[in-house]
Amino acid sequence: MKVLLIKTVDTLGTPGEVVNVAPGYARNYLLPRKLAVLATKGSMKMAISLKATAVAKAKEQNKAAEALAEKLRALTLTFTATADESGQLYGGIGEREIAAALIEKKLEIDKKQVVIENHIKILGEHKVQIKVHGDIVETITVKVEAEA
Repeated sequence: MKVLLIKTVDTLGTPGEVVNVAPGYARNYLLPRKLAVLATKGSMKMAISLKATAVAKAKEQNKAAEALAEKLRALTLTFTATADESGQLYGGIGEREIAAALIEKKLEIDKKQVVIENHIKILGEHKVQIKVHGDIVETITVKVEAEA
């Protein structure tokens, strides 16, 4: 079934694209959520304006993402946590804690944008990637110090 995307769908494409999907996926997911419309002659006329709007919006978002990435480049987050004698943390520092620390610094980052394989469980410096927008990824330093 051919549908015209109205909004960006991560696995399919951007607004204005015509994609071929399974009928059930279109009927049960894309159409009810107003992410797409059926690709008809009338809706194909709308595709041109959707693409132009999407391109303009993408440029604006990329500018904002670059500005945010610039702020993140020079950033070092410092956490204090309880640890044993060998430097092993009793808890862990994960995506939620890092995102909360970034929000405190007035940087709008969601925990889904923080990319770490496992929670940080050792004292020291760690590199953490932040997926700012699209393919813009920035690395920040996270320092974990023992509580006094």
